[in-house]
Amino acid sequence: MKKLAVLFYFLLTIGCGGGTSSVPPQNVLPPPSSTPNNLDIPLSEVKTIAQSIDGQMINRPYLVRYPEDATKNSYPVIFFFHGAGGNGEGLLNGSYLISTLIDEEKFIGIFPDGYQNRWNVSSETNADDVEFVRLIFSELNNSEIFNTDKIYGIGISNGAGIANKIAKETTIFQGIAPIISQQTVQVGEITPSQSVSVFQINGTEDELVPLAGGDGVAGNIFMSAQASAENWALNAGCNMTPNMAMLVWGEYSVRQYEFDSCLDDRKVRYFIVEGAGHTANFGEDVDLYGLVWQFFNSTDASQPGRNFKILALGDSYTSGESVCRTCSFPEQLKERLISEFSSQDVFELEVVAQNGWTTTDLKSAIEEKNLPDDFDLVTLLIGVNNQFQNRPFSLYETEFEELVNSAISFGEGDAESVIILSMPDYSYTPFGQNFNTPTIRSEITAYNEFSQEYCESNQLSYIYITDITDQGLDNAFLVASDGLHPSTLAYSQFVDRLMPLALTKLDR
Repeated sequence: MKKLAVLFYFLLTIGCGGGTSSVPPQNVLPPPSSTPNNLDIPLSEVKTIAQSIDGQMINRPYLVRYPEDATKNSYPVIFFFHGAGGNGEGLLNGSYLISTLIDEEKFIGIFPDGYQNRWNVSSETNADDVEFVRLIFSELNNSEIFNTDKIYGIGISNGAGIANKIAKETTIFQGIAPIISQQTVQVGEITPSQSVSVFQINGTEDELVPLAGGDGVAGNIFMSAQASAENWALNAGCNMTPNMAMLVWGEYSVRQYEFDSCLDDRKVRYFIVEGAGHTANFGEDVDLYGLVWQFFNSTDASQPGRNFKILALGDSYTSGESVCRTCSFPEQLKERLISEFSSQDVFELEVVAQNGWTTTDLKSAIEEKNLPDDFDLVTLLIGVNNQFQNRPFSLYETEFEELVNSAISFGEGDAESVIILSMPDYSYTPFGQNFNTPTIRSEITAYNEFSQEYCESNQLSYIYITDITDQGLDNAFLVASDGLHPSTLAYSQFVDRLMPLALTKLDR
């Protein structure tokens, strides 16, 4: 997942039963080649399973996509189930990020074809698709390259329905991601023989698979999205009071609910995407497959525990002036990362930041701290007080570079461990209205342009958060009680932008 921040388009032909998506295909790749890799296996191959359907033997295809440069002897496996009207190859070729994750050796992808381009969740066809997947699973057991103890399923719409059904009727999957479909009432009544982790997504305006449940596409009767997630959580022995968080995916507000304290390190997480219809395209910045893989990986209890250390350098915008102790963006980032990693992993956070600090103050504090050089992630947000105190801009230019070099040294000398944040603009706050706002905005812009150009020239990671603070006068909920600093909600939006990059850096 080296570039989770790359633009993502989850654009497919998706549907449940007879439903389809109106989203046009983009970022489409040509069919995979069969070039051999380091283990002398093809990049991809199409295999078939003979299955009796309607009294005839049908050879049903499934595509296997291996890493381009396979170096490991064994890989986790993800089954990808297309939507109604699609096929496995179309799903693979519809998003380059699937291939990217596979080529980064995260997993091997299995892309089966539904019979007549449908999955039989409740009489859509006469094929026994649960048996079909069981037969594929048996074939995978014949090769050590497939780690059959770590098999997961991702399904879109009608494909989500079959992922739900297979997880209920078999013990093949350790986790599933049903996207834009919850369980049908019929599937919900099944008691599984093992618990699974679930990453479920629903849109509030979905007319094919109603959020509240009831009659839906292809004659299915659906549970509500909430009841479906609760059903999975109950089967996994989770704490039935979910933790709730607000996220932003592109132009969508998203409510995330997570049931934790489940048996066997399982997690059940479901998302309600405000304003979304029957689509899995939530915006160009939403790396949905990367998020799902990170979720699956975080539920793998067999992984050894890791110790991650985070260092946050800055001023009051880092220390979290006028918000609760755990409400600053470094604290929220830590908590979000904990939820995305295994329960065996440990996160430590050190904050070197204080109200009123300039670049000079931060430099002095760093010298006094004698910080170690073994941090896995370092953030730097500094400079507002240089502007507020009318310090020479040339001083910022010099000391910003020195602070960046210090941040790199604390990250074991690896520039990839560092994230620089842009400076907030306090002119868009009640406090800032007491000053010359055009001058503030012009000078803050100059500071941010310098820092961004420096980062781009030196190939450093840079996150722009200034536009979040620019909304302070229009949205009072983004400003803390002191009328100056960002609120807890604003900091959570900082973290929304930080998370994909932070996950990438910690997953190296």
